Amino acid sequence: MDSYHLFLLLLSLYIAVLIGIGLRSSRGQRSVTDFWLAGREIGAANIGLSAAASWLTASALLLATGLFIFIGVGSVWVWVFPNVAGLLIIAIIAKRVKNILAMTQPELLEIRYHPHVRAPVALAIAITMILFAVTDFIGFKLVLEAFFGVPPIYAVLIMAVAVSIYVSLGGFRAVVWTDAVQFIFLAGVAVAVALLATRVSLESGTTVAAASASLGADWWNLFILGGVTGALVLQLALLPGWVAEQDPWQKIWAARDDRSARRGLILGAALLGIVYLVCFVTAVALRAIYPLPAGEIEAEMLYLTFILDSLPGSLVAFVAIGFAAASMSCADTFATSGASCISRDIVQRHIRPQASMKEMLVINRVLVIVMIAISAGIALKVDSIVEAVIIATVIGTTSYFFPIMGGLFWKRATRWGALAAVIVGGGTQIALISYEKFLLKAPLETAAPKLASYGILAEHGVLIGLSLSALVFVGISLATTRPEPARLAPFFADVGREVYGDGTLAADRTDPEYGNIASKIEEKVSGERAQLHLRLDIAPLMTDGGRIEEKLEWIEFLERLESKHKAWFELTGKDTVYRLTQADMLASVKMVRADRLSIWLSAEPRRDLIERQKDEIYLSYREIEETLLGLGLSATPSR
Repeated sequence: MDSYHLFLLLLSLYIAVLIGIGLRSSRGQRSVTDFWLAGREIGAANIGLSAAASWLTASALLLATGLFIFIGVGSVWVWVFPNVAGLLIIAIIAKRVKNILAMTQPELLEIRYHPHVRAPVALAIAITMILFAVTDFIGFKLVLEAFFGVPPIYAVLIMAVAVSIYVSLGGFRAVVWTDAVQFIFLAGVAVAVALLATRVSLESGTTVAAASASLGADWWNLFILGGVTGALVLQLALLPGWVAEQDPWQKIWAARDDRSARRGLILGAALLGIVYLVCFVTAVALRAIYPLPAGEIEAEMLYLTFILDSLPGSLVAFVAIGFAAASMSCADTFATSGASCISRDIVQRHIRPQASMKEMLVINRVLVIVMIAISAGIALKVDSIVEAVIIATVIGTTSYFFPIMGGLFWKRATRWGALAAVIVGGGTQIALISYEKFLLKAPLETAAPKLASYGILAEHGVLIGLSLSALVFVGISLATTRPEPARLAPFFADVGREVYGDGTLAADRTDPEYGNIASKIEEKVSGERAQLHLRLDIAPLMTDGGRIEEKLEWIEFLERLESKHKAWFELTGKDTVYRLTQADMLASVKMVRADRLSIWLSAEPRRDLIERQKDEIYLSYREIEETLLGLGLSATPSR
C-alpha cells in the first residue's frame, strides 16, 4: 500500500472515531446550552487541551516555524507572543466572564447595553470566525498537496465533510473532546519533527548550538520588525482581537466553574508555549540543513519539504494525520463559535423568538454546516495563512474589543458608545482593507509613505480603526445618558446589591407543594457550582364550552407573567427569561420554552446556596402556575 492510500485508510479510521465521539456527545442534548456549551460541565484539563488545540492549527505550526526560519526571533511578536499572552489575559478575566449568564459575546453585550448592539457584533464575530476557519482549510490543503499531490478542492471537501458530520452531531461537547485527541496528535508531530531535524542536522556535521551561532545578529534581534514601536504596533493589531475572540470565552462559559476555566486557559497557554518552543528548535535545525528560503510562504513550506525528504511514505501518512487533526480541531471550534452567534443572536433572538429547543437544535446543526461550507469555499481562493489571520484579527480588534472589555470594567459605557465603536471602528477597518485589496492592490503603506514611517498604516491600518473605535466609544458614552442600574447589576456586584437587595426569599417550606417541587428538581454538582433543573409539562384545562387549548402562546404568557410579577426580565429577548432577585446572575432562575407544551427552569448557584435556590425555583413555579391558570393551562413538574 502506498503512502497516499495508507493515509486515506488512516484518515477514514480517524474520522470514524471523531464521528463516534460526535454521536456519543449528542446523547442527552436537550437544549441550546447543551449544544453550544456542553451543558457547562467541562473541566480544566479539557479546557486547556481544547484551548491549545483551537489556537494551534496545522497552519500555525507551518507559520510559526516558517517565521522563525525567515525572520528570526523577532517573529515572536507576529504570532507566538500574542497567542500565549492572549490566553493568559483571558484567564485573568475568566471569573468576571463566567459570572455573566450568556452563551455568546453578543448576548453578553445585549445584557450590558441594549438589543441594538447584539446583531452587528454577531455578524462581525461570524465573519471573523469564518476567516479564522479559512486558515485551517488552507493549512490542510497545503499539506495534502505537498505530501500526496491532492488537488485543493478534494482536500477541502474531505475536511469540510468530516468536520460537518461530527460537529453537527455532537455540538461543543464533541469539539472539546475531539480537540483533546487532536492536540495530542499535532503536538506529537511537532516534537517528532524537531527531534528528526536535530538528528539530521547533527548527521550533516552541524550541532543545533553551532547552527544557532551562525545565524547572525539580525536573526537574534528581538526587535528586527520595526524596533520597539513595530513590536507594539503588532500587539495593538493582534492582542486585542485575540483577547476578545469569542471561542475562548465560549470555553469559559462551558467550564464547570470559573476556577476550571482559569486553570484550563493557563494550561492552554503553557501547552502553546511548549509547542512553539519546539517549533523554534525545528527552525534552527532547518536553517542548518537548507539555504534561506526566498520568501515567507517558501519558508512555511520548508517544514513540509523536510518531512518529505526525511521520512518514508508510511510515516508521512501518519504525519499527515497529525496535520489533519490540527486543522479539524480549529475549524470545528471556529465553526461552532461563529454559528452560535448567527443561531443564538440573530435567528433565535430576532427571527424565531418562539422557537422551541428542538427546533433550535435543528437550526444549530444546519448553521454549523453552512459556516464550514463558506470557510471551505473561501479557502479555495486564498493561499496566504498569515494574511487571512491578520485580516480576521484586525476586524475583530477594531469592531468589538472596546465595547466588550469596556462593558465588563467601565460602568459609564453606554449602548450608543458601544454601537458607534462597532460601526465606526469595524467599518473603517473593512473600508481600509477593501481599498488596499481591490483599489490600491498594494500594501496600504505605499499610499502614504510618510505616515507609514510612523507605523500608523501597519497591519492594514489597524491603528486608525482602533483609535477611532476607542475615541467614539469613550466620547459618545460620556456624552449620552448613563446606563440604567438593571443593565449594570449583572456586571458589578455593588450595583447588583443596590438593585436586588440581599437576595432574601420568603418561600414556605411547610407547604406540601414545596416538597413535591423540590423532589422533582434535578441536581448536579459541577465544580464550585451546582446545576438545578426543573421541567414543567403544560396541560390544557377544560373550558366552560368543553373545549381545550392545546398550545402555549409564549409571548402572551410572558407579557402576563412580567406584568404581574416584576422580578421577571427579558434581558436578551423572549427566548430566555430571567427571575432576577440577586446580584449573582448565574444563580438566578432562567426559563426557556423547551417545546410546544413544555417549560424548563434552571439555575447555577454556588454549592453552599443550593437550598436557597430551590426556594427560588419553587417561587418561580408558583408564579408560572398562576399565570398559566389565567390562560386555561396547568403546569405539572416532571423528571
